[in-house]
Amino acid sequence: MGHSSTYSFSLNIYNLFLRQKFNVLHPIVYLKPLLRNFCHNLHIDMNGRKEKEWKIFSEQDDYELKFKSYGILILNRPITVSPEKVIKLWNEACWRITIDGGTDKWFDFVKQHSLSPSLPNYVTGDFDSIKHETLEFCKQQDEITVINTPDQDFTDFDKALDVLMKTCPHKLDCFVAVLEHSGRLDQTFSNINTLARASIDGFMISESAITWLLCPGYHRIYIPHYLRNRKAYCGILPFAPEAKVTTKGLKWNLNRDTVKFGGLLSSSNTYDGSPLVKVDTDANIIWTMGYGKH
Repeated sequence: MGHSSTYSFSLNIYNLFLRQKFNVLHPIVYLKPLLRNFCHNLHIDMNGRKEKEWKIFSEQDDYELKFKSYGILILNRPITVSPEKVIKLWNEACWRITIDGGTDKWFDFVKQHSLSPSLPNYVTGDFDSIKHETLEFCKQQDEITVINTPDQDFTDFDKALDVLMKTCPHKLDCFVAVLEHSGRLDQTFSNINTLARASIDGFMISESAITWLLCPGYHRIYIPHYLRNRKAYCGILPFAPEAKVTTKGLKWNLNRDTVKFGGLLSSSNTYDGSPLVKVDTDANIIWTMGYGKH
């Protein structure tokens, strides 16, 4: 008897056993929970598509962000995130990079709040916005490597991320970019574009929100109780021209709705009280979530 015949014979015996034991017409009813757990452990859904879990916030500590192995980048935007949060992210990062004028922003922030963190591992950029004295100071520090990245076909953020991936001695799960979105819409879209170009997950963190890209597939986003209780806002925006999206766990859910500019957007949404938001998308979308109320 060949392998396929043996398999069919065994399966028939198994089906017969289940029918007699449970008196049901089809044993798949009992196998579904096992299959669901099996798929969950493989990070795929029941249809074999990639599934990803996102546990960004600590459930115990209000607003504490938690990442596994990550690099941090400081962009040339005002640093409005709380000093406690920023310094914790900085100190726990595997690799630290300040980008061009973001180096001035970082040193000013550190001085303003009387902080004493480690120096950056790298300072990068085309150096058109960093102060001359700051750049010279960095060049004199043994702990800091200064790299000029003059290529104008890419943003300083793009090039700094490339430096991060090539120089970090640790395997990174993601990167965190500290920046504020206000004032420059073109830079905001450019920064989101960098998230899509990256080979690892990336998070943009501002004073009031955290934003990242959800790739095609199934996503489970864990929402801590303090964000649910405060009805913090969240939103889904298209990155691809359009995306068909289904959600569970939101106040206003999507049901295979097409999300696109010029059509439907899921902005100013919030949570329905569930600790888990489920998102199913067939194209790249932007997920953003606030720290406080609407």
